[in-house]
Amino acid sequence: MKTLMPVAIRNWEIASVVLFAYTAILAAVLRGLAPGSRRRVFAGSGAGIVVTAVSVLTPSNIFLHGWLLPPLLLLMAYWTSGLLFTAPMPRAEQALCQIDRVLQVRAISSAMPRWIAEFLELSYAAVYALIPIALMLHLRFTAYPDYDRFWTVILVTDYVCFVMLPWIQTRPPRALEADDPWRSSLRRFNLRLLGAASIRVNTFPSGHAAEALAAALLVSNAPSAVVAWMLFNTLAVSMGAVLGRYHYAADAFSGWLVAIAVWSLLG
Repeated sequence: MKTLMPVAIRNWEIASVVLFAYTAILAAVLRGLAPGSRRRVFAGSGAGIVVTAVSVLTPSNIFLHGWLLPPLLLLMAYWTSGLLFTAPMPRAEQALCQIDRVLQVRAISSAMPRWIAEFLELSYAAVYALIPIALMLHLRFTAYPDYDRFWTVILVTDYVCFVMLPWIQTRPPRALEADDPWRSSLRRFNLRLLGAASIRVNTFPSGHAAEALAAALLVSNAPSAVVAWMLFNTLAVSMGAVLGRYHYAADAFSGWLVAIAVWSLLG
């Protein structure tokens, strides 16, 4: 008689189950959530748990578990958690705007030369490519590369940002301001992309800033030139998010703190 081998569950799979269970529970108890949104959260949470179960039960595969399923779960978690948004919180928005006024974010954006504005808009969009690039660098330069550890840090970092959305519900600064912060042809592309693929509300902390720094920290054992380049990308992504008015400054700063904390504990 064959003995059944225990199923090994990866850390990022555990984190995914926790995230989708969390969104489902909140959908059941959160007041003010529209019935249609509630049903979509249940559907998204269920689909996320199913995909995670498939990942757990599928024999280890570099393509599936190293490149496909973790980013798929990340996107599913992002869209599902975004459905928990019910209404903006004026006090939270005022506090975030006040920090930006103290830091003179709009004045800095307006003073940016056109070529820097274009570069920062490009950097903001390039965060989606930064993660697979970071994974390749992690595999190339880390003494003991580990897909599980890499995706655990990335997913937990993002999940922390996502779980805050029901408690700090705000609109992005671009939705509250009358005009664009700067002239940029790439901005039109970014706005169309956000209109088609984003949850269209603000996340505090910023997933963009947190993700970019987590990616840099995960290649900290690489040659100094590579580390410097990744940290430069972190700064560019975060500046593009804040100065482009996709995020508040506090979003980016708190995103960095989340990335540092998660990497310190799990990296």
